[in-house]
Amino acid sequence: MKLSDSRTITTLWSDFIIEELVRSGITMFCISPGSRSTPLTTAAARHPEASCSIFPDERAAAFFALGYARATGKAAALVCTSGTAAANYYPAVVEAAMDRQPMLLLTADRPHELRETGANQTIHQEGMFGRYTRWAFQFPEPSPDYPAASLLSTIDHAIARSQDTPAGPVHLNIPFREPLDPVVVAPEAHPWTGPVTSWLAATGPFSRKIRTVQEPSPDTVATVTRILDKAHRPLLVVGRLETPEGAEAIISLARHCNAPLYADISSTLRLQNSLKPLQHLLLAPDTPGIDGCDVIVHFGGALVSRSVERALEKWTLQDYVLIKSYPDRYDPSHRVTLEIDANPAMFARAMLEQGISTPKESWLQTELLAETETELDRWFAPEDTVSEPSAARLISTLVSPDHGLFLANSMPVRDMDLYGAAVRQDRLPIAMNRGASGIDGIIATAAGFSEGLQRPVTLVIGDISFLHDLNSLALLRRRSHPLHIVVVNNNGGGIFSFLPIAASAEEELFETCFATPQEYDIPTAAATFGIPCTTPATNDELRRAYLTLRESGQSGIVQVVTARRENWVQHRELNERLQDIIRKHIC
Repeated sequence: MKLSDSRTITTLWSDFIIEELVRSGITMFCISPGSRSTPLTTAAARHPEASCSIFPDERAAAFFALGYARATGKAAALVCTSGTAAANYYPAVVEAAMDRQPMLLLTADRPHELRETGANQTIHQEGMFGRYTRWAFQFPEPSPDYPAASLLSTIDHAIARSQDTPAGPVHLNIPFREPLDPVVVAPEAHPWTGPVTSWLAATGPFSRKIRTVQEPSPDTVATVTRILDKAHRPLLVVGRLETPEGAEAIISLARHCNAPLYADISSTLRLQNSLKPLQHLLLAPDTPGIDGCDVIVHFGGALVSRSVERALEKWTLQDYVLIKSYPDRYDPSHRVTLEIDANPAMFARAMLEQGISTPKESWLQTELLAETETELDRWFAPEDTVSEPSAARLISTLVSPDHGLFLANSMPVRDMDLYGAAVRQDRLPIAMNRGASGIDGIIATAAGFSEGLQRPVTLVIGDISFLHDLNSLALLRRRSHPLHIVVVNNNGGGIFSFLPIAASAEEELFETCFATPQEYDIPTAAATFGIPCTTPATNDELRRAYLTLRESGQSGIVQVVTARRENWVQHRELNERLQDIIRKHIC
């Protein structure tokens, strides 16, 4: 093939790939600069309907794409050069796979004649993400011998696999030969495009896959209904929902059968004023009156807190029914007796339509939760020094209804789950990286979540997670919607203070190997990226600082400074106080 023909076919291939992605609804491209990916980068940048964001750091790009998928349910396309650039995608690929989020990876590669020759920036990229992709495909080098229809249908299959059940990452490895710079070419005039002239004249994708969601069978619904009818003390649990829009059906089912509903923070229902936070009750699962649950019907996926899992060690269950929309296993306590792969909201609606015979007598004294909520408000007085639990509670009430909330792992997500105020009339979009629960890429994920929502987002994050993704602060200057970051700074890994190693290890070992204080200055780091930062001292100052930032329309940071030892003591004393209230009413 002549050099000029090589450039032409490389240009056509790249243009066709980007065009088919856009026609299929994939319009967000997260591009990292590189030479080998030049054909794909220029094709995306020149497409009038493609939205391109540029990321010098491939790891940030992948986490941004992950956050975008969490908000939209659609994949973003990642484009990078060859070598370790693609390897930097790996942590986000793992998280996307574990939490079933769509993602498309377009990694440029060296041609086959350069592999294992010592050629620069050449590694084994084919299948490099292993079992964490839903599908991976190795393209040949662009050639007129590879049919255009095959190229287009492969792209369509990749999109379908990324958004299938379960959704997840798809990797397309595309080798390019030099020269890499594109040429101007009229597609309809080139003989390679002859078999797809109808596609060129159309505006839709070459092929589509439609996945229909089946209604749960009446027999399966009747089986669960019978289990619930026989239960004396049923508990409904709702974890992360793939499509939370239908969650109201689960609430209606709980009310209809008069069963308590445990709403995990990942369900997006936890902060609503229509539900009581059962997290408080499960601080004392062995208390008489709480220890009698005999049936659990669990809708959705994993839970943030282990309180239900710990309660299962105390309870004697007859049945544990798990209803989720994906085939992957979820049973860390090995107590599930019936697993049903179905849309949780649709299943709840079907149960309501089929009918529950008799509403249950209330067995959990949920009315006492009004007292635990009052106690939390009393504990976090405006003039008191701001703490990690008080920060979670305040932020839960202050995020605007037309914003979103992203929670980092370790303590921020746990504190919001336990101490967040159930006072909201709206259902706030809430997201977190709980597939593999890592602390990496959190700022980039929150930025992508904001981009997908097309609204401002508040991020609550710890100082170690913040440091881990510090370079992603550069993203904030280029975003159309602000990111409001609340950094809980206890100078280290605060969650380790709650683990047995904190009591068993000598102090120097614990501080050096687990708490790992980093001694860096967050306001200085913020200033490096031109981001304003404030450090309130009291709860009232936090409230005013956050509201000022929220109303500014700009990205910014509010730093909450705490001490790890004092934080551990406050958690213990506060939880003991909540348990005292529960036992006073029940025992």
